[in-house]
Amino acid sequence: MKKPLHRFIFGVVIWFPITFFIWYITANFHLAPIAWLSDQLFAWWMPEAVMWLKLDQHTLILASNFGANTAGQIVSPPTGDDVLGFHLNPLIYSYSLPLLYSLILATPDKDKWLNLLWGTFLIIPTELFSMVFSILKTLTFDVGEAFQQQQNVSQLMVDSIAIAYQAGTLIIPMIAPLIIWVAMHRKFLEKLAPQIASKL
Repeated sequence: MKKPLHRFIFGVVIWFPITFFIWYITANFHLAPIAWLSDQLFAWWMPEAVMWLKLDQHTLILASNFGANTAGQIVSPPTGDDVLGFHLNPLIYSYSLPLLYSLILATPDKDKWLNLLWGTFLIIPTELFSMVFSILKTLTFDVGEAFQQQQNVSQLMVDSIAIAYQAGTLIIPMIAPLIIWVAMHRKFLEKLAPQIASKL
């Protein structure tokens, strides 16, 4: 049992830097569908709050439908050409992808490429969740009262957005790859820890 476990851990240690490097330099590609889905969602859900979302390399640009008036107050729609824009970093929650890839590649399985494909699709909802609440957190706290009044955001909703943002940034990116990997490799897990696998 120890040798397969040691080989697996060694494989993860070897593969993670490689997958992390590839993930970083290809951010513009693997983040594109997440940014597009988020843009479509906000165009349908909050068109009066978000003008557009655009991905620039590994930076997500948020153009809000808010701006400052002559008195310096934030209003919507903006009175001039200047709108409130924000640069967000989606890499802080999308690192689950290279972690999942390293787990899959370190696992002895003849269907690695198929598992990588399935893993990519399965991780999309978690990244979408994280991106959506990153945008909502920015609108709620950085645009502030103007957005909250426009969308009738209660204090309970403010707290919920903050919690969901923290979960989408700190918790989900760590546990989602593990859950997906376990679901896809139960047979391998049984070899490593039969008692644990039988309870999953």
